[in-house]
Amino acid sequence: MKKLKNDQKKDKKSGKKQACKINLVFDKKYYLEAIWMLSSELEKKLKKQLLNLENINPGSGYNLEQSIKRVKHLHRTLKYPLFSDHFDVGLIDAIRNWKNQRNSIFKDMQDVHVSQARLEKLAGEGIGLLEEWNKANRKFKSEME
Repeated sequence: MKKLKNDQKKDKKSGKKQACKINLVFDKKYYLEAIWMLSSELEKKLKKQLLNLENINPGSGYNLEQSIKRVKHLHRTLKYPLFSDHFDVGLIDAIRNWKNQRNSIFKDMQDVHVSQARLEKLAGEGIGLLEEWNKANRKFKSEME
């Protein structure tokens, strides 16, 4: 059992470390890199939530869109009422909307110049969503214990 506790501590440090890296990259105005890192971190958090709730590892074939759909499905079916209480469906929809904006920017980059302001706005929104998810997750975990 001790090993499991060490792994949990490692995960907490890893998440905080990643959030610090994202903020650092954002502060240095590397918005595109921040967006990539945010996408990865949001996907990781959603997959971890699925693993915690359903005890099924979605695996690497499960992308951000599929994770969002599954989490929203679990929220709407009220299969896990405590989860539905702490994670607002608006947050899940906001993450999907952010992902769609991210995809739009990446498509636009092939044809036109994407402004720094647009990248900055998307990266800033992503950081806000990640913080909101983390806040809801902390409340959820505290009630689970």
